Amino acid sequence: MKTKTTSILLAAVFGALTAQAQLTIPSDGSDGAFNPSTNVEIDLGLATTALWTAPGSGNGVYDAEKWAVVFKYSSVNIPTGVTVTFKNHPAYAPVVWLVQGNVTIAGTLSVAGKSGSLLVPNVLLPTEPGPGGFRGGPKGPSGFGSGYGPGGGHAHAYSANYLSKYGNPQIIPLIGGSGGGGSGETGSGCSAGGAILIASANTVSINGLIDALGVNSYQGSSTGGAIRIIANHVTGAGSLLAVTLDTPGGRIRVETTSFSPTIISNPETIGVPPANPPVIWPPANAPTARVVSVDAVNAPIDPRAPLIAGADVAIQNNAPVNIVIETQNFPIEGVVQLNIVPKFGARTTLNATRQSGDITSAIWRVQTTLPQGFVTLQARATQP
Repeated sequence: MKTKTTSILLAAVFGALTAQAQLTIPSDGSDGAFNPSTNVEIDLGLATTALWTAPGSGNGVYDAEKWAVVFKYSSVNIPTGVTVTFKNHPAYAPVVWLVQGNVTIAGTLSVAGKSGSLLVPNVLLPTEPGPGGFRGGPKGPSGFGSGYGPGGGHAHAYSANYLSKYGNPQIIPLIGGSGGGGSGETGSGCSAGGAILIASANTVSINGLIDALGVNSYQGSSTGGAIRIIANHVTGAGSLLAVTLDTPGGRIRVETTSFSPTIISNPETIGVPPANPPVIWPPANAPTARVVSVDAVNAPIDPRAPLIAGADVAIQNNAPVNIVIETQNFPIEGVVQLNIVPKFGARTTLNATRQSGDITSAIWRVQTTLPQGFVTLQARATQP
C-alpha cells in the first residue's frame, strides 16, 4: 500500500522582514533617561501643553490636536520587580514614548483598566481607565450609567466591545478600549485598557510585561486596549497583553525587522516591517468627525467631559436642540452618527443628516431632546 504524504503550510502574510538601518525616531531625548528603581505612577496631568515636537522636561508634552501625552526619552530601563503605571491626564489621552536609544522592560509597564466598585466614594463617577481608554459607567442615586467609548457597554452589566466597533490593525490613531456598564452586581462599570506606543531607534527588550488589560466582572466587562511597538529589534521572553477574558477587544502591533518568537502576545501578533521614518500620527488628510456645537453653543476643541461640577458645554433647554457635527476628508455617502451617553441611564445612537459641504468639509446635524443632567456626546463617522 502506498502512503500519501500531505504537506501543510500555515502562512501569515504581513510582508517580509528585511534588514534595515537604524530607525529615525523623532526624539531629542529632552525628557532624559527613564530608569526607575522603585514602583512609580507617572502623573500625565503634569505634562506641558504644547505641540508634541516641543522639548520635554521629564513630564512629557500634551498635544491636544494629536490627543497624546508624548515623552521623548534618551533611553528607558524598567528593571525586574519595578511596576510603572499612570495617572490620567484630564483629557484621558494615550501615552507615546519616543526613545533615542534602547528600551528595556524587565519589570511591568501597565496601562490597564480598573475594576468597578460598590464603594460609595467611587461609584458617583465613572471608573478611571488606562490612559487612552474609556471610563466604565457609574452608579449613583439615579441608577446606573453605560460604559464610555465607541463600544461602551450598556447599563446593567452589558460588556463593552472593541474590534468589531472601531479602530484598525495599524492602531493609527492610537486609541484604547471601551468601558463596561454599571450594574447591580459590580456598582460602577469596569474601565478599559488604555493605549501606549513605544518607538525606539534600536532595540526594545521585553523580559517582563507590557499590559493594556481590560477587566472582566461578574456580568459585564471592559475591553483590552492597545499596544504598539516600533523598533529595529524586539527581543526577550516576556509578555504583551491587551485582552479581557471572554470579551472581544484589544490590539497589539509590533513593527520591527526582528521579533523574538519567545515573546508571548495576546491577542497574538507577528512582526511587520516598519517604515523609516515610522508613521507615528494619522496623515494630515485623515478623515475626522467632531461635535462643533450644541444648541448653538460652541464646543471646545479639546473637550474633557468632567461629569461633575462643570461641563464642556452648558445648556438649559428641555426642548429639542440641534447638535452640529463637522467632518473633514470624509465621503458624503458615509454614515455619521452621534453617541449620546447620559451619566445615569441608557446610551442611544442617532444618525446625523448632512446639511452642507462635500468630502473636504461637511456639516451634519442631529436634532434631539437631551436627557437632563450630565451627558457625553461622541461623533462617529463610518465610510461606505
